[in-house]
Amino acid sequence: MKPTITEHEAKDRVEQYIEGVLSALPGSAERRPFTRHRSECTDPTDDGPQGRFEISATYEVTGLEPARFAEYFDAIVQWWSAHDFKVLTDSRPKDQYVFVRNNADAFDMSVQANDLGKFYVGATSPCVWPNGTPEPQAIEVTEPDQSIAAPPEPVRKPRRAPVDDEDFAQTDWTDGGASF
Repeated sequence: MKPTITEHEAKDRVEQYIEGVLSALPGSAERRPFTRHRSECTDPTDDGPQGRFEISATYEVTGLEPARFAEYFDAIVQWWSAHDFKVLTDSRPKDQYVFVRNNADAFDMSVQANDLGKFYVGATSPCVWPNGTPEPQAIEVTEPDQSIAAPPEPVRKPRRAPVDDEDFAQTDWTDGGASF
């Protein structure tokens, strides 16, 4: 139930980190929005309360030479190292994918490319409260729970008689049914 940065601040930081990564690429690089998300934090391993959100953005980076993708990856990893990010996953050379986390603020970033010449950079905030502070929680009821019996399930009549598997297997299906 600790205060966090606000959603707006998280969105700004996501954009700042992406701008930083782009500064490590050639001047020909341009970003095109690919995805933007505001996702509720529901990861049970987080051990945090509900009502917090992750803010993320991914951009396709255009204007890059696919033959130089490995060089661009190296430049981005160097930028991350200089800005307190730790590499958590580096799938190169098999896959063109690197995933990192910032040691100071727990923002995640990734870079990914594919054989089709596409290059993507993304960033995701840690779980944040919309306004930076925990939302007021519902007042706990001090009375013991009073169970209410659920209504019985309605009895449903089958719409047709059950199929006899033995008859089904003996049916001649070559007549084709009705013709029009």
